[in-house]
Amino acid sequence: MPIGPFRAYLAAQPEPQRTTLQAVAVALHKILPGAQACISYGMPAFKTDGLAVAGFAGFKHHCSYFPHSGSVIPQLTAELSAYDCDAGTLRFPVDQPLPVAVLRLLVSTRLRMESEHPPRAGKVRRFYDNGFLQSKGAMRDGVMHGDWSWYRKDGSLMRTGRFEHGAQVGTWRTFDRDEVLVKETTF
Repeated sequence: MPIGPFRAYLAAQPEPQRTTLQAVAVALHKILPGAQACISYGMPAFKTDGLAVAGFAGFKHHCSYFPHSGSVIPQLTAELSAYDCDAGTLRFPVDQPLPVAVLRLLVSTRLRMESEHPPRAGKVRRFYDNGFLQSKGAMRDGVMHGDWSWYRKDGSLMRTGRFEHGAQVGTWRTFDRDEVLVKETTF
């Protein structure tokens, strides 16, 4: 359980917020097994490949969930109608952790949106619903260009290679689940 980075934050929370937020942290850790627990914007959060995808905080009269994107909650208005929400925040009772199904929906929507996002500075990333990377690489003029890596759903590296204007070039490497090189192919 990733309480380490959250220890001071949670210790400063009164009850029942502390217990509620601990339950949210445990659930998020199970949903995002490879994510890094950290403090982001002064609140507990989970990051995958450096991207904050889930955060939470306690307040006097409510607790909040933050998807670290203003686009997630507006896409889920029907599913989240039981909660007080705005574009970047979902508020829930201090004594009732968010259900795992709701957390899973929020996280999977955030990861899907990130996976569908156009390249940023020529870089793209695709994520599995558990937060592990599926692939990452570079694009130029709408085609793969530069170094690429692919991963299995358990987070292990599966393959690496390079493209030049959409064509495979150089040495491509394939790895087993222990990330031991099993094959090299040169293009």
